[in-house]
Amino acid sequence: MPPSNLRKTYEKLLVDNVSTVSSIESSLRTLTWLLPGRFEDAEVASEGLYALLSLVTSYHDTLLQRRIDPSLSLPPHPFQPESTPPSEHVNPESTSGDSTILPTPSEHARYTRYWTKKSGIYRRASRALTTISYVELLVEMVAKKKGGDKIRWRLVVWMESLKTILRLIILIITKRPVLSPATPQREYDPSSLPQSAFSSSSSPSSSTSSSIQNTFPSYDYPSPPLRTHLYPLSSALPETYLPHPTTLLPELDSTSEVISEVLSISSTLVHVILLLRSAKKPHASVYRPFSLPTLSRNLSPFLIPIILQLLSRSLRSSRSSILLADHYAQQDRQLAKRFFLSGPMWVGWTRPKILGVVRTLERIPVVGLVGEFVEAYLPLVDDYLYCKFIHRLLFLTIIPSCVRLGGAL
Repeated sequence: MPPSNLRKTYEKLLVDNVSTVSSIESSLRTLTWLLPGRFEDAEVASEGLYALLSLVTSYHDTLLQRRIDPSLSLPPHPFQPESTPPSEHVNPESTSGDSTILPTPSEHARYTRYWTKKSGIYRRASRALTTISYVELLVEMVAKKKGGDKIRWRLVVWMESLKTILRLIILIITKRPVLSPATPQREYDPSSLPQSAFSSSSSPSSSTSSSIQNTFPSYDYPSPPLRTHLYPLSSALPETYLPHPTTLLPELDSTSEVISEVLSISSTLVHVILLLRSAKKPHASVYRPFSLPTLSRNLSPFLIPIILQLLSRSLRSSRSSILLADHYAQQDRQLAKRFFLSGPMWVGWTRPKILGVVRTLERIPVVGLVGEFVEAYLPLVDDYLYCKFIHRLLFLTIIPSCVRLGGAL
C-alpha cells in the first residue's frame, strides 16, 4: 500500500474511533505515573512510554485539526441568509440548533498557527523543539545507564546547543520573543466532539473560511473595525475581522529587548556548560564527579544562569500585550523553579523541606499514598536534569506546603 493511502486509512480510522483512541492515550499516560519504582529500569520504561505517547498525540492533533471545520468555533450567525447553503464539509446535522461550538482559539494558538503556515523554516524548527522536549529526558536516562555520566553530559550539551540554535532561528524569523511551546497546542478534547464535527476531507479550512467570509460584509479599513465598541463580541468573529496574529506579540524593536531574549534563550545552555566545567576542576569531588547530585553543590552553575535571567528580566519590553505578559510570566516561573529546584538551594533547603512534608504525609492513612508517590520520584529529580515534569508537580503542590509549614519543620 502506498504511504499516502496508508496515511489516509490511518486518518480515517483515527476519526472514526477518536473517543477510543483518547481513552487509550489517557489510560497509558496515567500508567506512566505509576511505573517508577515498580521494577528495575521502570523509570526508563515509564519515560519511554510517555515520550511515545506525546509524539503520537501530537501527530493525532495534527491529523484531527485538518478534519475539524473552523466554522465550528463561531456561534450561529444571527443574520445568515436562508439561501446560503451550509458548508459542504460540515454534516447537515451540525447546522441544527444543537450544533457543536468549539472554544475560540487562544492568542497563542492563533500566533503559532500563523507562523507555522507562513514559514516552513519556523514550522520545522518549532516541531523539532517540541520533539526534543518530548524525548530529552528519555535520551538522558538511556545515555546515563548505557554510557555513564560523561556520555550523558555530552548528549545534554548537544541537545541544549541544538535547542538554543533552533530558538535563535525562530527569533530571527519572527523578530519577536520565542514562545514556549512554539507549536499550537490542543485546547479542547477531540473525544467530546460528535462525528458530525469532523469533515470528510483533510483540508476544509480554505473553502469553509471563504463561505464564512461571504456571510459577513467586507470592509476596506486597514485594521479591523469591530475591535473597540464591539470588543466583547470580537472573539465570535472570523479571524479575518480580528487583529492580525503578528500584532498579538510586539516585535523586538530595540537592542536591549533582543539582548533580553538572547540571554533568556541561552541561560540553560550556560548552566549545562558550567556544570560540565565544574566537574573538571582540580578540586572537584573524587567520588562520582560527573553525577548531578555532586555537581549541584557548586555555586557558579547555580548563580550565573540566575543572574543572566535576572538581567534578561530587567531588559524586557515594557509594552502591553496579553501574549507577551503570558510569555514573561512563564519566564518568571522558570526562574523561580530554577532557584528552588536546582543547585545548592535544592540540595540544602528545598529537598529537605519536601522530604519533611512527605514523611509527615506518610503517617496519615490514605494521604500517605501521596507521600510515597512523591518520594518515589525524588531520586529522579536528584539524578536527571530534565525532570521538568516532576519539577512542575513539586513546585505547584509541595513547595507551597513547605512555605506554610517551614517553621514547624
